[in-house]
Amino acid sequence: MIERLKALLHDALGGAPGETDGPPGHDLRLATAALLLEMARADRGETEEERNAAGLVLAEHFALEREAAESLLAQADRRLEHTVSLYEFTRVLNDTLAPEERREVVRMVAEVAASDGRFDSHEQHLLSKLADLLHLRRAEYATIRASVLRSTDAPE
Repeated sequence: MIERLKALLHDALGGAPGETDGPPGHDLRLATAALLLEMARADRGETEEERNAAGLVLAEHFALEREAAESLLAQADRRLEHTVSLYEFTRVLNDTLAPEERREVVRMVAEVAASDGRFDSHEQHLLSKLADLLHLRRAEYATIRASVLRSTDAPE
């Protein structure tokens, strides 16, 4: 009975039963993948460069094979279809990560934003929103953004 109730709650909150079941840290990786994918789409058009950057950043950060990273992005894609807010993803990160680790997630998201050679106003807005949701100070956000812009030579 309890397992059925858990499955019903899981369905109501988004996702198929067992979809987020996985190795320890899976929810953390899925939440990160969702934010990276959301950034890839922020400028109203996900480019191949941004999608590839999301996969590469995810694979590198979590020491995943490229196929595992792509699978995680596909799961995140399905979850994002049924999500009205990024809060469910940032909550997982806030509950799991230390401040310096949350700053690293924002840096990863900024790298995806700048990977297509542009850093447009939609991407800047989303990055600022994520920094707020992840409880970063404005100065921390500004430092991360400037660092990524310098390293990629993306125009503001």
